[in-house]
Amino acid sequence: MRKFVTTRLPVILYCLVGLGWLLQGVRYLGATELMPYHLAVLDAAWEGLGPEHQTLMLGLLKGFGAGSFGVGLAILLLALLPLRAGRTWARWAVFVVAATYTAALLYVTRFALLPGAVPITVTATLLGLVVLAAACALFADASGDR
Repeated sequence: MRKFVTTRLPVILYCLVGLGWLLQGVRYLGATELMPYHLAVLDAAWEGLGPEHQTLMLGLLKGFGAGSFGVGLAILLLALLPLRAGRTWARWAVFVVAATYTAALLYVTRFALLPGAVPITVTATLLGLVVLAAACALFADASGDR
């Protein structure tokens, strides 16, 4: 059981985080208008925004989507290839990529969205998974499982 917790569970958790960001990226890249929680911040309907504002907001949304897609893919690849193979450097690499992006995004969304917006909860959950995965992977060093 200890071997599972220290070697396999971090891979699974990081894959969930990577998949979460990958799916978020696909969702935002495919968006044709702002999400309801974005419109709530603007206190406006999509149709009420001028074409130049719609273009700008969609561009920003798709830029975030591209970033999320790229980070999600990087986390998945790091988890499935070097981390799963037991490379010590991968524990740190996947943690730095996942924690930096997720923590920074949590910080930003807390200011950019209304309290209680779904993305804040999702991002906080993903950050919790990152911390849990890192703790499990670091425990492998202490227990000698790698």
